[in-house]
This record gives sequence, C-alpha cells and structure tokens, in this order.
Amino acid sequence: MKTAHPSNLEFQVLSILWASTGATVHEVWNQLPDGKPRAYTTVLAVLQKLEQKGHVRKKYQGRSNIYFAKKTRGVTVGRYLHDLVNQVFHGRPADLIEQILSRVTLTPGEAKAVAGMLRVPEGSQSVRATQQNQTTMAVKKKAAAKKAAPAKKAAPAKKAAAKKAPVKKTAAKKAAPAKKAAPVKKAAPAKKAPAKKAAKKAAKKAGKK
Repeated sequence: MKTAHPSNLEFQVLSILWASTGATVHEVWNQLPDGKPRAYTTVLAVLQKLEQKGHVRKKYQGRSNIYFAKKTRGVTVGRYLHDLVNQVFHGRPADLIEQILSRVTLTPGEAKAVAGMLRVPEGSQSVRATQQNQTTMAVKKKAAAKKAAPAKKAAPAKKAAAKKAPVKKTAAKKAAPAKKAAPVKKAAPAKKAPAKKAAKKAAKKAGKK
C-alpha cells in the first residue's frame, strides 16, 4: 500500500523530527517553522495522523511520548517530488526547478552550489532515471489519449478515378472548296461579212472585166 504524502503542516512537524533525535508534542508545538499560533491538541492530532500514515513512530519515555520520523527526509521528500514532477509538471523536472528558483532568492554561494549540482555527467544514474521517467510518462500520455479519443473509422479508399484526358476533338479541317475553273471563253465566231457587201464586191469585179 502506498503511503499518503504529508500535508503542509505535517511536513513542518516532520522537519522538526528530522532535525532531532526525537521530540515530544510540546517541543514540536514550540518549534513549528511558520510560527503560526496553534493549539497543543492540533499538533498532537497531526502527530497521531502521521503515525497512522506510517511516517512517525512513538516511544513512551518517562511520562511523555517521544515521536521519531520513521523515514529519512530524502525518502519522504523524494517520493513527494517524484509524484509532483509527474502529476503537476508532466514529467519535466526542469519546470519544477524553474518554479522553485523563481520563488526564492539565492546567495552567490547557494547559486554556485546549485549550478554545480545541475552539472550532471551524461550517463549518470539521475540522468538515466530522468530519461526513463520521461519515456514512461510519454507512453502513459499516449495510451490515455488513445483511450479517450473515439476510434476513427478508416476512410474508404478513394478509387482513383482514372483521369481520362479529354480527347481533343481535332477540328476537321474543312477542305478548302476547290476553286471553280474559270469558264472557257468561247472563241468569238468569225464575223461573217454581210451578203450584200459580198455581192457588191462581186459585181464590181465583173464590171471591170
């Protein structure tokens, strides 16, 4: 069974237990980091809830219960950050780091230390874990999207309509009408001398004889 993550107030209580070798309810009540006034019974209820979640154990000593953190800060916070990166920042730890750095002011020494931590050698365990985590998240997102999206019916294959090249109608060239041969001119009939003139000529010739 997965242990539930601590709430904001529960993390404050745990921070006190991580910094000590055990603390009573009264000691935790006096050292809460945010300094807000809270009832003693509220802090007692928080410790009891942390015990139920598996984060805290208690030991009866003298007349008081001493509370101890069952898991180290690295384990508890590491699991919390792992889920935070996956669920809130979609598997991108760089986005979480950017968010954190945008909300705090680092001293030059802290900035240098952070820069050194970010220079992770290629192939290291943290890099491999990050790459594996991103791959897992990508696969999960793809599967979820596929499940949510309605199955699309395969579009029927369109029959490639054979494009018939439009047959160009060769415009039948109309044969140019044959030129009509020029009509043959009839030879003008020889003009016949009128009979009278011929007779006169004949008579003249006879008189001369």
